Amino acid sequence: MKTTYFLPVFILTTFISCNQEPIPALISFGVENEFRINGYYYSVDNALKFTITEVIDSRCPSDVVCIWAGKADVKIKVESPVAGIITLSTYDNQVDTVGQYSFKIIDVSPYPISTKTLQPEDYVILLKIERLKN
Repeated sequence: MKTTYFLPVFILTTFISCNQEPIPALISFGVENEFRINGYYYSVDNALKFTITEVIDSRCPSDVVCIWAGKADVKIKVESPVAGIITLSTYDNQVDTVGQYSFKIIDVSPYPISTKTLQPEDYVILLKIERLKN
């Protein structure tokens, strides 16, 4: 009798635990916050909603001598207040504005090492988001 209940419960918990939907995270304005790729972020009043969709990392690995330091680009898909995509860069486009919100890239970590391949989920993006005054 115990085995007949075990199989349905096992199958049900397996399907429930496979749900990989991102858990929304609340952001704070005017301070540095850590973000991850594919995380869903929103402000307390839901006026700002966005997801970081991609990191393109062409920085020179820390254990290599390069002519150019390189850069990391971070793509952000904004859902509201205005839908669109912005790209921030550690090199030349460190600040961008969407609606009444300013996004500033502070850091992208970890820094690349030539002997290690980074996966998208390894990256932590440090941003400072500010609400601009009218």
